[in-house]
Amino acid sequence: MARTASIATCLLLGSAGLLQAQEDEAHRSVVRVFATVSPPNMSRPWEVTAPSERTGSGVVIEGKKILTNAHVVAHAQQIFVQPHKSSERLNATIELLSQDCDLAVLKLEDPKELGDAAKPLALADSLPKIKSKISVLGYPTGGDTMSVTEGVVSRIEYSSYYFGTSALRIQVDAAVNPGNSGGPGVVDGKIAGVVFSTLREAEKIGYLIPAEVVRHFLEDWRADNKYDGFPKLDIETCTLENTALRSFLKLEKKDTGIVVHRIDRPDLANLLRPWDVITEFDGYAIDNLGMVQIEDELRVHAECVVSRKAPGSHVKLKLIREGKVIELEVPTITQRNSVIQRMSGSRPTYFVYGGLVFSPVTQEMLQSAGERWLVYLAYSSRLVSQSARRLRTNPEDELVATCCAILPHRLTKGYSIPAFSVITHVNETPVKIIRQLIATLRDNRAKDFVILRFEDDHLEKVVLDPREVDKSSVEILRNNNIPSICSDDLKDLWP
Repeated sequence: MARTASIATCLLLGSAGLLQAQEDEAHRSVVRVFATVSPPNMSRPWEVTAPSERTGSGVVIEGKKILTNAHVVAHAQQIFVQPHKSSERLNATIELLSQDCDLAVLKLEDPKELGDAAKPLALADSLPKIKSKISVLGYPTGGDTMSVTEGVVSRIEYSSYYFGTSALRIQVDAAVNPGNSGGPGVVDGKIAGVVFSTLREAEKIGYLIPAEVVRHFLEDWRADNKYDGFPKLDIETCTLENTALRSFLKLEKKDTGIVVHRIDRPDLANLLRPWDVITEFDGYAIDNLGMVQIEDELRVHAECVVSRKAPGSHVKLKLIREGKVIELEVPTITQRNSVIQRMSGSRPTYFVYGGLVFSPVTQEMLQSAGERWLVYLAYSSRLVSQSARRLRTNPEDELVATCCAILPHRLTKGYSIPAFSVITHVNETPVKIIRQLIATLRDNRAKDFVILRFEDDHLEKVVLDPREVDKSSVEILRNNNIPSICSDDLKDLWP
């Protein structure tokens, strides 16, 4: 009996020692990240915003790289990494970054400076169990030393990230604040997730990017040295809760799933139809709320099954169409071919003409405007709101709009074209892309007048004398500290 108790005690002490060793190793792998950032100024695109300082956390992963959040280091002029219990700040640069899933990997200028104590921390092989204990490590605001908070995994759900990306996220009740961003949530000595946001309306609720999303991000880059994103079908569906809807579709009680009501992709036109009832994704049964069970006691939205696949993959569907069961495979996409795209470079594209500043409408432009553009779209800019989900019919289709109010000058006295006003015509020539707008204005320089039409004449027309525009350009640029009449990517068009 005594011998049995002694063995149990040894095992317990050994287990405790192993856990302590895992915790110590995890602590040494967590670093502090310092970044001096200068995000683009979308409303004054010729300006470089004043540098500001950001701090966050990171964790050492394979190859002595540092895993952190994209929002900590995006648009950074310089980045430093401070190892655990060190006063040194090591030079680092961005190796991989995706704002869509808010992840970045930093490369140290000299990895040897990190030392041998900071060992790479492995990613967890699976999602943590609900109610499992988790330690959140990082450098939250309010102190200079590493903080450790403990809690439990309270929820795992499929949710929106940024720029149309959706993936799994982990909710924990461990206390976190902005300085924790990029720090790991550790379960059993492995990275279960990376801190990326908190819920402002509630206390002690934080969100982590799961290890499987991190792995998806890393493998995406490694596959072809570029980031593609998370797969999706890009179709609109609704639940099958409504009794009348089920009767209309002639469904039996055992039939569960989601009903297709809009298909935004032309390449799926011959595969899917409105009123198709999708009952399974890759063998996962979909219930009438559009949920699937991916693990024991873990139900998430059915689209999660698609997002977990590799870019360029297909998904197997089982559906009911006019009473018949059909099985088919459909290709996934990672990016919508929409009119309003992401910004192509690190700085905005712009062109100044007679005090009007034109720029392609991008997702970053709308995001930077925040609530202002929502209010404006509700009352004025119909074309932007109508184009939010419109697909390109031509690879170069885009919206061109004013990114700020008219710059003050006598040339535009009396005109009041607000920001986000879409230009649709120069004289009678429709405007398709900003390069074509510039070419059209250039070709009309010898005419007496040009007429700029906005929002298909929903707004006032602006009549300008091209020769006066040319004469006034230098003065307008000088008065507003604008270095050039256009961004570098457009200088070949305007002599």
